[in-house]
Amino acid sequence: MRSNNRELTFMLHYSQSGEREQAPIVFLHAAGFDGRIWRKTQELLPDFNCVCPDLPGHGNSRQIPVRDFDAVADEVADLISHLGKGHVHLAGLSMGSYIGFRLMVRRPDLVKSAVFSGFQHDPIRVSVFIRALMHASSWMMNSKRNREKMARSLGVADASLVSFKGSRPIATSSTMRKISSLALNFDVTADLAGVTTPTLVLAGETEHPAILSSLSTFQSEMPNCTARLVPGHGHGWIAREPELFADSLRAWFSETPLPDGLTTIAEE
Repeated sequence: MRSNNRELTFMLHYSQSGEREQAPIVFLHAAGFDGRIWRKTQELLPDFNCVCPDLPGHGNSRQIPVRDFDAVADEVADLISHLGKGHVHLAGLSMGSYIGFRLMVRRPDLVKSAVFSGFQHDPIRVSVFIRALMHASSWMMNSKRNREKMARSLGVADASLVSFKGSRPIATSSTMRKISSLALNFDVTADLAGVTTPTLVLAGETEHPAILSSLSTFQSEMPNCTARLVPGHGHGWIAREPELFADSLRAWFSETPLPDGLTTIAEE
Protein backbone atom coordinates (compact mmCIF):
# COMPACT_ATOMS: atom_id res chain seq x y z
CA MET A 1 0.00 0.00 0.00
CA ARG A 2 1.29 3.46 -0.81
CA SER A 3 2.29 5.53 2.20
CA ASN A 4 1.08 8.83 0.75
CA ASN A 5 -1.97 10.06 -1.19
CA ARG A 6 -3.76 6.78 -0.49
CA GLU A 7 -7.19 6.22 -1.93
CA LEU A 8 -9.24 3.25 -0.80
CA THR A 9 -12.75 2.39 -1.88
CA PHE A 10 -14.00 2.59 1.71
CA MET A 11 -12.08 5.66 2.83
CA LEU A 12 -11.51 9.30 2.11
CA HIS A 13 -8.57 10.15 -0.12
CA TYR A 14 -5.87 11.95 1.87
CA SER A 15 -2.30 13.19 1.78
CA GLN A 16 0.13 13.14 4.68
CA SER A 17 3.31 15.06 5.46
CA GLY A 18 5.63 15.91 8.32
CA GLU A 19 6.68 13.96 11.39
CA ARG A 20 4.72 10.71 11.36
CA GLU A 21 5.44 9.85 15.00
CA GLN A 22 3.52 12.90 16.23
CA ALA A 23 -0.23 12.89 16.93
CA PRO A 24 -1.83 13.80 13.58
CA ILE A 25 -3.44 17.11 12.77
CA VAL A 26 -6.40 16.31 10.52
CA PHE A 27 -7.16 19.32 8.30
CA LEU A 28 -10.76 19.79 7.12
CA HIS A 29 -11.10 22.10 4.12
CA ALA A 30 -13.79 24.58 3.03
CA ALA A 31 -16.47 23.77 0.45
CA GLY A 32 -15.33 23.98 -3.16
CA PHE A 33 -11.72 23.13 -2.30
CA ASP A 34 -9.93 19.90 -1.42
CA GLY A 35 -6.99 18.82 0.74
CA ARG A 36 -4.52 20.72 -1.44
CA ILE A 37 -5.70 24.00 0.08
CA TRP A 38 -3.52 23.21 3.12
CA ARG A 39 -0.23 22.96 1.21
CA LYS A 40 1.20 26.20 2.58
CA THR A 41 0.20 25.25 6.12
CA GLN A 42 1.89 21.87 5.71
CA GLU A 43 5.08 23.61 4.56
CA LEU A 44 5.00 25.84 7.65
CA LEU A 45 4.51 22.88 10.03
CA PRO A 46 7.15 20.34 8.92
CA ASP A 47 7.55 19.04 12.47
CA PHE A 48 3.86 18.10 12.77
CA ASN A 49 2.05 15.10 11.33
CA CYS A 50 -0.34 16.76 8.85
CA VAL A 51 -3.18 14.70 7.34
CA CYS A 52 -5.26 16.42 4.66
CA PRO A 53 -8.28 14.50 3.36
CA ASP A 54 -10.50 15.38 0.43
CA LEU A 55 -13.88 15.50 2.12
CA PRO A 56 -16.94 13.74 0.63
CA GLY A 57 -18.17 15.26 -2.59
CA HIS A 58 -14.81 16.92 -3.23
CA GLY A 59 -11.72 16.15 -5.30
CA ASN A 60 -10.65 12.53 -5.15
CA SER A 61 -13.43 11.78 -2.64
CA ARG A 62 -16.19 13.20 -4.83
CA GLN A 63 -17.73 9.73 -5.31
CA ILE A 64 -18.73 9.75 -1.61
CA PRO A 65 -22.07 11.61 -1.29
CA VAL A 66 -22.69 14.45 1.14
CA ARG A 67 -25.83 13.50 3.05
CA ASP A 68 -25.34 15.69 6.12
CA PHE A 69 -22.49 16.91 8.30
CA ASP A 70 -22.90 14.02 10.76
CA ALA A 71 -22.40 11.47 7.98
CA VAL A 72 -19.30 13.33 6.78
CA ALA A 73 -18.00 13.45 10.37
CA ASP A 74 -18.39 9.67 10.51
CA GLU A 75 -16.27 9.35 7.34
CA VAL A 76 -13.56 11.43 9.01
CA ALA A 77 -13.83 9.26 12.13
CA ASP A 78 -13.19 6.18 9.97
CA LEU A 79 -10.07 7.85 8.56
CA ILE A 80 -8.84 8.70 12.07
CA SER A 81 -9.33 5.10 13.16
CA HIS A 82 -7.40 3.96 10.09
CA LEU A 83 -4.47 6.21 11.03
CA GLY A 84 -4.12 4.21 14.24
CA LYS A 85 -2.69 7.06 16.32
CA GLY A 86 -5.48 7.41 18.87
CA HIS A 87 -6.45 11.02 19.58
CA VAL A 88 -5.85 13.57 16.81
CA HIS A 89 -5.93 17.35 16.57
CA LEU A 90 -8.47 18.93 14.22
CA ALA A 91 -8.12 22.08 12.12
CA GLY A 92 -11.11 23.26 10.11
CA LEU A 93 -12.13 26.14 7.88
CA SER A 94 -15.77 26.98 7.10
CA MET A 95 -17.38 23.66 5.99
CA GLY A 96 -14.51 21.86 7.69
CA SER A 97 -15.36 23.58 10.98
CA TYR A 98 -19.00 22.46 10.87
CA ILE A 99 -17.87 18.89 10.18
CA GLY A 100 -15.13 18.99 12.80
CA PHE A 101 -17.52 20.23 15.46
CA ARG A 102 -19.98 17.45 14.72
CA LEU A 103 -17.11 14.98 14.97
CA MET A 104 -16.29 16.28 18.47
CA VAL A 105 -19.94 15.84 19.47
CA ARG A 106 -20.23 12.32 18.04
CA ARG A 107 -16.74 10.95 18.75
CA PRO A 108 -15.04 12.96 21.52
CA ASP A 109 -12.78 9.97 22.15
CA LEU A 110 -10.99 10.66 18.86
CA VAL A 111 -10.18 14.36 19.29
CA LYS A 112 -7.43 15.74 21.51
CA SER A 113 -7.92 19.44 20.63
CA ALA A 114 -9.26 21.57 17.80
CA VAL A 115 -8.91 24.87 15.96
CA PHE A 116 -11.88 26.01 13.86
CA SER A 117 -12.47 29.16 11.82
CA GLY A 118 -15.46 30.67 10.05
CA PHE A 119 -18.63 29.01 11.39
CA GLN A 120 -21.59 29.79 13.64
CA HIS A 121 -23.45 27.89 16.34
CA ASP A 122 -27.07 28.38 15.21
CA PRO A 123 -29.04 28.88 11.98
CA ILE A 124 -28.52 31.94 9.79
CA ARG A 125 -31.76 33.49 8.63
CA VAL A 126 -31.62 34.70 5.04
CA SER A 127 -34.27 35.89 2.63
CA VAL A 128 -35.68 33.91 -0.26
CA PHE A 129 -33.80 36.29 -2.57
CA ILE A 130 -30.46 35.51 -0.94
CA ARG A 131 -31.16 31.79 -1.11
CA ALA A 132 -31.89 32.16 -4.82
CA LEU A 133 -28.59 33.98 -5.31
CA MET A 134 -26.75 31.20 -3.49
CA HIS A 135 -28.45 28.64 -5.71
CA ALA A 136 -27.37 30.54 -8.82
CA SER A 137 -23.82 30.94 -7.56
CA SER A 138 -23.45 27.17 -7.23
CA TRP A 139 -23.92 26.89 -11.00
CA MET A 140 -21.50 29.75 -11.60
CA MET A 141 -18.76 27.67 -9.99
CA ASN A 142 -18.86 25.41 -13.04
CA SER A 143 -16.92 28.19 -14.78
CA LYS A 144 -13.19 28.03 -14.15
CA ARG A 145 -12.97 31.81 -14.43
CA ASN A 146 -15.63 32.27 -11.74
CA ARG A 147 -13.93 29.76 -9.45
CA GLU A 148 -10.63 31.55 -9.80
CA LYS A 149 -12.30 34.89 -9.09
CA MET A 150 -13.84 33.42 -5.94
CA ALA A 151 -10.47 32.01 -4.87
CA ARG A 152 -8.73 35.36 -5.35
CA SER A 153 -11.39 37.05 -3.23
CA LEU A 154 -10.42 34.66 -0.42
CA GLY A 155 -6.71 35.31 -0.88
CA VAL A 156 -5.95 32.00 -2.63
CA ALA A 157 -3.26 32.88 -5.18
CA ASP A 158 -2.75 29.44 -6.75
CA ALA A 159 -5.52 29.06 -9.33
CA SER A 160 -4.92 25.32 -9.65
CA LEU A 161 -6.33 24.80 -6.15
CA VAL A 162 -9.88 25.51 -7.28
CA SER A 163 -10.01 22.98 -10.12
CA PHE A 164 -9.95 19.19 -10.23
CA LYS A 165 -7.75 17.47 -12.80
CA GLY A 166 -7.16 20.62 -14.79
CA SER A 167 -10.45 22.38 -15.40
CA ARG A 168 -13.31 20.54 -13.66
CA PRO A 169 -14.89 21.97 -10.50
CA ILE A 170 -13.74 20.23 -7.34
CA ALA A 171 -17.35 19.74 -6.21
CA THR A 172 -20.54 19.55 -8.25
CA SER A 173 -23.21 22.25 -8.19
CA SER A 174 -25.58 19.96 -6.31
CA THR A 175 -22.94 19.26 -3.67
CA MET A 176 -22.32 22.97 -3.19
CA ARG A 177 -26.05 23.66 -2.83
CA LYS A 178 -26.38 20.87 -0.28
CA ILE A 179 -23.49 22.21 1.79
CA SER A 180 -24.83 25.78 1.68
CA SER A 181 -28.18 24.57 3.03
CA LEU A 182 -26.53 22.50 5.77
CA ALA A 183 -24.35 25.46 6.81
CA LEU A 184 -27.25 27.93 6.94
CA ASN A 185 -29.29 25.53 9.09
CA PHE A 186 -26.42 24.43 11.35
CA ASP A 187 -27.49 24.41 15.00
CA VAL A 188 -25.37 23.04 17.84
CA THR A 189 -26.75 25.26 20.60
CA ALA A 190 -27.89 22.26 22.65
CA ASP A 191 -24.50 20.55 22.29
CA LEU A 192 -22.16 23.34 23.41
CA ALA A 193 -22.07 22.62 27.14
CA GLY A 194 -21.26 18.97 26.55
CA VAL A 195 -18.23 19.55 24.32
CA THR A 196 -15.20 19.49 26.60
CA THR A 197 -12.48 19.17 23.95
CA PRO A 198 -10.04 22.13 24.17
CA THR A 199 -11.13 24.25 21.21
CA LEU A 200 -9.89 27.49 19.70
CA VAL A 201 -12.56 29.25 17.59
CA LEU A 202 -11.32 31.95 15.22
CA ALA A 203 -12.96 34.43 12.87
CA GLY A 204 -11.85 37.26 10.62
CA GLU A 205 -12.91 40.67 11.87
CA THR A 206 -15.14 41.30 8.83
CA GLU A 207 -16.86 37.88 8.75
CA HIS A 208 -20.64 37.46 8.54
CA PRO A 209 -22.31 38.92 11.69
CA ALA A 210 -23.66 35.50 12.67
CA ILE A 211 -20.13 34.09 12.77
CA LEU A 212 -18.85 37.05 14.77
CA SER A 213 -21.69 36.94 17.29
CA SER A 214 -21.13 33.20 17.80
CA LEU A 215 -17.60 33.73 19.09
CA SER A 216 -18.74 34.87 22.53
CA THR A 217 -21.31 32.06 22.69
CA PHE A 218 -18.72 29.41 21.90
CA GLN A 219 -16.36 30.85 24.51
CA SER A 220 -18.95 31.21 27.26
CA GLU A 221 -20.96 28.02 26.69
CA MET A 222 -18.17 25.50 25.92
CA PRO A 223 -16.13 24.52 29.01
CA ASN A 224 -12.69 24.57 27.34
CA CYS A 225 -13.14 27.04 24.50
CA THR A 226 -11.16 30.18 23.64
CA ALA A 227 -12.33 32.57 20.91
CA ARG A 228 -10.19 35.10 19.06
CA LEU A 229 -10.55 37.61 16.22
CA VAL A 230 -8.17 38.16 13.32
CA PRO A 231 -8.05 41.95 12.78
CA GLY A 232 -8.47 43.40 9.31
CA HIS A 233 -9.51 40.18 7.57
CA GLY A 234 -12.59 38.24 6.53
CA HIS A 235 -13.52 34.65 5.87
CA GLY A 236 -10.39 33.92 3.83
CA TRP A 237 -7.87 35.17 6.38
CA ILE A 238 -6.04 31.83 6.54
CA ALA A 239 -4.91 32.18 2.92
CA ARG A 240 -3.88 35.80 3.47
CA GLU A 241 -2.08 35.18 6.79
CA PRO A 242 -0.75 31.60 6.55
CA GLU A 243 2.05 32.23 9.05
CA LEU A 244 -0.39 33.53 11.66
CA PHE A 245 -2.60 30.49 11.14
CA ALA A 246 0.33 28.09 11.42
CA ASP A 247 1.56 29.88 14.55
CA SER A 248 -1.93 29.64 16.05
CA LEU A 249 -2.08 25.90 15.40
CA ARG A 250 1.40 25.36 16.80
CA ALA A 251 0.57 27.31 19.96
CA TRP A 252 -2.82 25.71 20.60
CA PHE A 253 -1.73 22.15 19.94
CA SER A 254 1.48 22.63 21.96
CA GLU A 255 -0.37 24.40 24.81
CA THR A 256 1.75 27.55 24.57
CA PRO A 257 0.62 31.22 24.43
CA LEU A 258 -1.32 32.25 21.33
CA PRO A 259 0.35 34.67 18.88
CA ASP A 260 -0.08 38.43 19.31
CA GLY A 261 -1.79 38.69 15.91
CA LEU A 262 -5.01 37.35 17.43
CA THR A 263 -7.20 39.65 19.54
CA THR A 264 -9.51 38.82 22.40
CA ILE A 265 -13.27 39.30 22.18
CA ALA A 266 -15.62 41.08 24.51
CA GLU A 267 -17.50 38.83 26.90
CA GLU A 268 -21.29 38.76 26.77
